[in-house]
Amino acid sequence: MRLDQLYRQAADAVAAVNFSRIWPGFRPLRFALFDDETCIFDGCRIEKTDAFCANTSIRYQGEQIATWKVIEEPEIPVLASKLVHEMFHGFQQLQGWDCWPDELEALHRYEYLAGNLSLKLRENELLLALLERFDEASFRELLAHRKLRSERFPYAFSYESQVEEIEGSANYVEWQALKQLDEEKAAALTDRMRGVMTQPEALFPIRVSSYYTGALMIHALRGAGLYSFEPAGRPVIRSVLQDVEPSDGAFTGKNECLEAVSDAIVAYQTESEAIVHSALERNEVVLTGPLELAGLNVYDARSFQEYLTSTYFLMVRDGIEERLLPGCFVIRMRDEKTIDTVYRWK
Repeated sequence: MRLDQLYRQAADAVAAVNFSRIWPGFRPLRFALFDDETCIFDGCRIEKTDAFCANTSIRYQGEQIATWKVIEEPEIPVLASKLVHEMFHGFQQLQGWDCWPDELEALHRYEYLAGNLSLKLRENELLLALLERFDEASFRELLAHRKLRSERFPYAFSYESQVEEIEGSANYVEWQALKQLDEEKAAALTDRMRGVMTQPEALFPIRVSSYYTGALMIHALRGAGLYSFEPAGRPVIRSVLQDVEPSDGAFTGKNECLEAVSDAIVAYQTESEAIVHSALERNEVVLTGPLELAGLNVYDARSFQEYLTSTYFLMVRDGIEERLLPGCFVIRMRDEKTIDTVYRWK
């Protein structure tokens, strides 16, 4: 399907969504669809610039818009729900949400620790139980686990909860929009959450798994009557723990869970190492530094020793000039902000 035809169908589907029913005050934004060569914005073909490089919300010609890269022909209800997700990020910007995580810092600082993630798996079990039916005891256990993790693993918990707040809320909105557009596809999304959230390997990378946990946390908090839609209520997911007592919350299979999570951590780190080594062996050097890292695809970025990975694009800055590199890369860093060498990966 041509991009302009896809745009028209997506626009019709987005127009069918009742935004205010999902989130008070939320309204649709104009959006752009693009591929490697072409960009359609507000129904018209425009010049594709480096601003159109990711699925996100950007400031374009003085207004906040949503953008989506079309890689293969999508199902229209799913594409529309994804656009609503990105529109919600624009809404967050316009409303002044103040809980955005520092993604580049997290690539260097976040540690995958079995103690933290095994407790998180138990939380996911409780979130799925609360998806079926709200239960006060399960909800209190969930909060007690999260309080415990916030005290034992403060940086990891802070980063996770920030992603849950920003991406989880957008994923919640996407989920609710899909329910309006296609109940079967929304049910399939719910089934995917059920299928992966209790699997240790689904915790990696942690940013991706936080999309689901954040959406389900909002569902649980709404069930408890604790979720505020007002901007002044940011960040609700973290602040709700203020008066909660931590608890070990012993559960059946805890030792087995720790072992399974430890194995999954090793597997993920081994995979990251293999990606780096494959790029180094290929030795296709794209750029050499020093250059400033201006941006990368944080969605599924990895960190291994002094290397980072990025899929689909990389943004570098040389003085005041920024350059967008399309593709997948392994980046050797001199420090947290300075690129030494960029290798093509894949």
